[in-house]
Amino acid sequence: MSNYKILLISLLLFTCHTLKAQEENTIINEQNVTTQADLTISSNTVEDSSISKAAKALQEAANDSKTKSKITLAQVYYQKSYNAFKDNNLKRAKKNFNLFLDTLKSADIDSALYFVIFDNLNEILKQLNTIYFSTATTITPITKDYSIAMSSEDNSLVEKYITIYSSKSAKERIQLAFERSGAYKDIILETLRGMNLPEELLYLPIVESLYNINTVSRAGAVGLWQIMAHRGRALGLQINYWVDERKDPEKSTKAACLYLKQLYLMLNDWHLALAAYNRGEYGLIRDMRFSNASSISEMINRNAIPKETQNYVPQFIAAATIAKDLKLYGFSDLKYDPPLKYDVYYTDKVIDLKIVASCANTTLEEVKKLNPALQAWSTPLGYSNFALKIPSGSKDLFLENLSKVKDLNPSPGFVKHKVVKGEYLEKIASKYKTSQKEIYKDNPFLLKHKYLKPGQTLIIRPGRKYFK
Repeated sequence: MSNYKILLISLLLFTCHTLKAQEENTIINEQNVTTQADLTISSNTVEDSSISKAAKALQEAANDSKTKSKITLAQVYYQKSYNAFKDNNLKRAKKNFNLFLDTLKSADIDSALYFVIFDNLNEILKQLNTIYFSTATTITPITKDYSIAMSSEDNSLVEKYITIYSSKSAKERIQLAFERSGAYKDIILETLRGMNLPEELLYLPIVESLYNINTVSRAGAVGLWQIMAHRGRALGLQINYWVDERKDPEKSTKAACLYLKQLYLMLNDWHLALAAYNRGEYGLIRDMRFSNASSISEMINRNAIPKETQNYVPQFIAAATIAKDLKLYGFSDLKYDPPLKYDVYYTDKVIDLKIVASCANTTLEEVKKLNPALQAWSTPLGYSNFALKIPSGSKDLFLENLSKVKDLNPSPGFVKHKVVKGEYLEKIASKYKTSQKEIYKDNPFLLKHKYLKPGQTLIIRPGRKYFK
C-alpha cells in the first residue's frame, strides 16, 4: 500500500479516536502549540473563568443527548468511510467521509470544549502540510514528545533528594507511597493519556501527598493532588458540607490534570508549570516579572522564589527517577494496593451509609473507603445523579435489598435537649418516655454535677412510646 494510503488511514483513525474521546468525556486535550507566558495578566479572574468554563462544559457534556447523538452518527459515517477505503472503493469512502464531517459540524459542540480536539487537529494539519507542501518522497511520521526533562539546572538538588528518598525513614514513607499508588495508577494513567500529558506526572502525588488521599496540608490543600478549595471549585469540584471531591480519586485527578495542562499552555515549559502548580501561577508570574527571569534557576539566583518552590521540581524529578528503576535505589518487595474496583449506583436521594453498607452486605468502613469524598453520614443532599460506589459484584444484591428499605435516612435514635430554667432530670425523662438511668448513661458528665444547669445540652434516646 502506498505511503499516501497509509497516511490517510492514520488520519481517519486519529479522527475516530478524537470523537470517541469526546463522546466518553474522558479526554481533555488542549492545543499543543508553543505559547509564551502571558506576563500581562492583571487579575486571577480571567484565567479562573477560562478554567471554570471548561470544567463546567465537561460536566454538562455527559447530559447533552443531542450532541452525543450527532457524534455517534458521525462515528457511523467515519466507520463506513474507513471500511470503504479498505475495500478500495474511494468514491464511497469520500461520500461517507464528507457526511462524517458535515455531521460533526452540526453537532454544535460547546466552544469551551474546542481545546479538547486542538491537539489532534493540529497533528492532522501538520500531516496534510507534509503531504501537500513537502517535496520529500517519503513521509516521516510526526511524533509528539510530552516527556518532562528529568534533569534541572542544578542537579545537585535532584541527587540530594534521591539520596533522602532512598535512605532511612524517608525511604519507608516513599515505599509506602509507591505501594498506595497501585490503587490509583490506572485511573491516573488513563487521564494523563487522555489529556496528552506526560506520564511522569503519575509520580507527582508522591511529592504532594505520598499518595494519601486523606492528606490535608497546613494551608488547607486536600487529597492526592493537594488542591486548595478555591482552585478546586474553579476546576468544577464540589466542596461543601456534604462532599469534598478533592478526595475523589477520579474527579480530583481530572481537575489536577486540567490545571496542569492550563499551566503548561500558559508557561510553555514543564518545569515552570510544575513550579506554578506548587506556587500558584500568579505567584510564579509575579516572581518572574520581579526578577526578569525566564527559568527557575534564574529566579533562584536572583532570590525571587520561595524555598519550597525551589525544591519542588528537584523533588519531583527525584521521585520519578527512583520510580523508573526501583531496585537500583533499594526498593524491593513492594506490595502494591490493588486497583480500585467497584460497582456504581446513581442516586438523587439521601441514603444513610449504614443502610448502604447493610444492603451491599459490607461494612460502613468499606463504604467510606470507596467514597472518600463523602463528608456526612449519608449521600449528599441536592446532588443530582451522585455516583455511590459499592463493592464490586454487589450491585444486584444491593438493589434487591434497597428496594425493601422503607426509610433510607432513618433517625439515629436520639435527640438533643437544651435544659431550660426549672427543669429537672425526672421531668425530662418523663417527657421523652425514658428513664433517668438511661439519660445518665448517655450523658456521663451529669454524674459529676448534682443539679442541671440552664443551657446544658443533653443527648437523649426517647422511649418507644415517645414516637406514638
